[in-house]
This record gives sequence, C-alpha cells and structure tokens, in this order.
Amino acid sequence: MIFLAIILAAVNQSFSLLNPIMAGRILQQLVTHPHFYDLAHKIHRGETAYYHLALRFIAYIMGIAMVSRIAKNFQDYVVNVVIQKYGAQLYTDGLRHALRLPYQDFEDQSSGQTLSVLQKVRADCEKFINAFFNVLLPTIVGIVFVIVYTAPINPYLPLVYLGGAAVLGFLTSVLSKRIKSVQKNIVRETNQLAGSTTESLRNIELVKSLGLTNQEIRRLNTTTIKILKLELKKVRSIRTISFIQGTFVNFLQQVIVMCLLFYIFRGIINPGQYLSLTFFSFFIFGPMQEIGNVILSYREAEASLNNMEELFKKPIAFTPDNPEAIHSIEEVKFTNVVFQHNSASRPALDGISFDVKLGETVAFVGPSGSGKTTLVKLLVGLYHPITGNIFYNGHEEANIDYEELRRQMGLVTQDPQLFSGTIRENLLFVNPGATDEDIISVLQKASCQTLLSRADNGLDTIIGEGGLKLSGGERQRVSIARALLRQPRLMIFDEATSALDSLTEDEISTTIRSITSQRQHITIMIAHRLSTIMHADRIYVLEKGHVIETGNHQSLLDEKGLYYAMWRQQIGERKEPGTKVRH
Repeated sequence: MIFLAIILAAVNQSFSLLNPIMAGRILQQLVTHPHFYDLAHKIHRGETAYYHLALRFIAYIMGIAMVSRIAKNFQDYVVNVVIQKYGAQLYTDGLRHALRLPYQDFEDQSSGQTLSVLQKVRADCEKFINAFFNVLLPTIVGIVFVIVYTAPINPYLPLVYLGGAAVLGFLTSVLSKRIKSVQKNIVRETNQLAGSTTESLRNIELVKSLGLTNQEIRRLNTTTIKILKLELKKVRSIRTISFIQGTFVNFLQQVIVMCLLFYIFRGIINPGQYLSLTFFSFFIFGPMQEIGNVILSYREAEASLNNMEELFKKPIAFTPDNPEAIHSIEEVKFTNVVFQHNSASRPALDGISFDVKLGETVAFVGPSGSGKTTLVKLLVGLYHPITGNIFYNGHEEANIDYEELRRQMGLVTQDPQLFSGTIRENLLFVNPGATDEDIISVLQKASCQTLLSRADNGLDTIIGEGGLKLSGGERQRVSIARALLRQPRLMIFDEATSALDSLTEDEISTTIRSITSQRQHITIMIAHRLSTIMHADRIYVLEKGHVIETGNHQSLLDEKGLYYAMWRQQIGERKEPGTKVRH
C-alpha cells in the first residue's frame, strides 16, 4: 500500500506540473502570436483556428486537473489507510511485547510511562508519514519532473533547481539537529508526567481524603512547566529554521528568475518556457518551506521510536520451546526453593519445600516480610526460583507454559483488583464464555446474595473503577466469585481477609471454608490472621524466608513456638492445656 501511495503521489504531482507547461504553451501560441496559424489567410479562418486551439488547451487542462484530482483523492485514502494500519500495528505490537515482559519490569516503573511511550510513538509516526506523503514526496517528484523537463532545453538548467534543493535540504538538516536532543528530553519528561498523573488519578481517594489535591497539582505542574520550557526552546529552534528557510527560498527563486531571463536573452528558452519554469519554482520551492516541519516530525518520530526500541530490547518472560502439557493440576511441589529480589541483601525465601495434592488445603503464615507474598508470585510464575525447583504434576516449572497453566488457577488477593464496569463484565473478564447461570451460581457460592439483592440492575450494575461503589467485603466476595468462575484446579487465597473488619473477616472466612471443604481444588492460603486458616490440613510458619514450624492448628499451638505467640497476640486468650481454644 505504501508503494501504491507513492505511485499515486507521483501521478498527482506529475499531472499538477503539466499545468504550468500548458500555461507556457498557451502564452507562446495564443498570447504572443494570436494569428500564428493563419497569418496568410482571412482573419475569420484565423479566429476559428485560434479558438479551436484555445478550446483544445482548455480541454487538456481540465483533463490534467481531473487526473491529478482523482490521483490525489485515492492517494489521501491509501495514505490514511497506511497511517491507521501502521499506527494500530505499532501500538498493538508494543502492547503485546509490554504485556509479555517479566513481572519484575512492571515493579520498577509506572504503567502510565509504558502507555505514554505507546501513544506517543503512534502519534508521532502517523504525523511523520502524513508529512512525508503530503510535503516531502511531492517535492522530490517535482524535482525529478523538472530535471527531466529542463534537461533537453539546457543541461545547466536542472542544476539550478537541483542545487538549490540540495543546499536547502542540507541547511535544514543541520539546523534541525538541535531539535533532536530537545525532543528526546521532551519525550522523557512527558513519559514521567504520564506516569505520575496515572498514579495520582489511580490513588485519587487517598489524594482527596488527605487534602493533598493542591500539593499534587503543584508536583505535576513542576514537570509540566519543565516540558513547557523545552517546548518553547523547540519552538524557537523551529522559528529560526523557518526564517532561514523562507529567506533562502526567496533568494533561490530570484536566482532562478535571473537565470531564466539570461536564457531568454540568449534565445535558449522562449517566453512560454519561461512562464512554465517560473511556475515550477513555486511548485517545488514553495512546499520546500515546509521541509522544516517534515524534519521536525521526523525528529519527533525518531525520539519516540528510540523509546519504543528500548521497550523492545527488554526480553520477554521465558517460555519453553516445547512446553510440557498439564491438562489437570493434581499436585504442586516445592523443593528447596530459593528466591532473592534484585535489590535485596538476603533471600526472600530460602530452602522452601512442601507438597500439596488435590483436595488438600495448606496455609502459610508469618509476620510481615517473612516471604508470604513472594511465595504466591512463585506459585503463579511471576517470579522464578534462583535455585531449587517447583513441580506441577511432577513437571519442572522451567518446562511449563505458565500461560496455559494459569487457566487452571483461581487467585484471590488482599486487593480484589476489580475493573470499572458491571458485575457481569468483571466476572466475564476471566471466563468470557460463561453464561449468566454460571455467574449467578458462583456469586451464590461466594455468598454474594446481599450484593445481588441491592443491585439495582442485577448483573449489569456498575461497580465503579476498582469496585469503589462496593464495600470491602463485597469487593472480596466478587473477587472470590471471579476466581470460582474459572473452575480452577488450584485456588490461591493471598491475605484475602487482612484488609477487612473482624465481622466481615468472619463472613469471608466462612465462605472460604465452605469452598475448601468440598475438596474440589488444591487450596493454598496465605494469611496473617490465623483465624482464617485454622481448618487447613497443614500450616507452614514462615520467618525471614524460612519454614520454622509445620503442622495443623492444634499441633502448632501445642509446640508453643512462633505460631502460638502469633495466636495469643491475635486472639488474646487461651485456656489451659487440654482445653479447646476460644476465639
């Protein structure tokens, strides 16, 4: 399609330049010599030949204009298709690559920065392609056309046009180099502003609740003013280029006029050719005054593409070439797993080993910083062990395609991470093929009857971004229902009740117990509050990345170790040995 657009642009510009040639011939044959065809005959016959020739020239001009206009319309259509397809492909390729990056990459930067890079490169590339086809390409075609037209007249004549175009292009390129560095800084600062703005809007509740609105405005305005100063610096450079270009183009046109007058004086060209060649200078050098804008759009696209290149240089998350298929998760096993964050001085997990089978429920507890959340990220493949192995059904995690495996997982986190939209849309996000009956079923299993009873529009009730219109308990129940809708083989509850009040916590814990009691899943629970995991088959107590105690609830209490101390702290009361624990 680009090749087709180039052909159409060449046809459009070539036929546009035929008009000055027709104007020159009209001057030569009909203006300076009105009776050229009938000087020796009667005036009446001379007028007839004159008007016939005039009508023929007018028909030529109309035909040329029609072809040029048709080519221009098709050119605009094809160029717009190219621009839209290229922009869409560039954006989707960048988004696809960004979403396939390792999870650690997203921990180190704001999501708004990535989005800004993708949007900026699309807009800048579309702007440059448009400028190329509408300004630069017609100018190049015009120069070639004039060279072909003027070469038979006089071999030195093409050099006037070609030399002038070359000098103007070189001058513009040199002057625009300063813009490149400025634009690079603008892109960097704009990406940072986009990241900061996204974070401020995402945390708008905190910002407004603490009266930090003006502080955030001042913080964001600092970056905005910095961008403004860079933009003004770029504008000054552009105005300098435009002034120098305009002055040089005007000087060049006068040089061409002098050369053409010289050629007329020597009899090399006639008045008609003089008119045509004068028009050519306006057709070619007029648009060349816009070359500065083309160079600017190129510099902007270049800076954005460099950012895009940095994104593409980041390696995507590892996927084995021939992954081993796991059709149904039956067992999960950790063997001496060690993981350490890049910026950490000690491992987050060190020598972790456990085994859990279908129908079993295991729990991991421990104080903050003991490695519980890191364990979850290892389970779902966001992190990978430095040493040791993770096995699913006996298959090593390095040989597994996690994208396929994750379809058998249900994850309920401390932050429900709901999306703006309706209840139905939030649940269909994880299983687009689910029916309304399936959705109602999992909502009932997640004890969402109260939510449904007060929902004005049923499943089509808007819950707001992040579920802002729901209570904490309702958000967590919707999150549990969403996890169940996948019909998972592995259910992971990561601090699912830690952000809730005690009454809501008891309700959610009851819901979780009713789900795990059916023993249809492998259930792994991460908890800080011990009351939520009392029913687990095995409980692993973590401290500074190590498993220091293992057992069920009662056996761990009997050991009177860390678990016992945490229990006493949270529950606050325990009867004498041999009696049941009151909670």
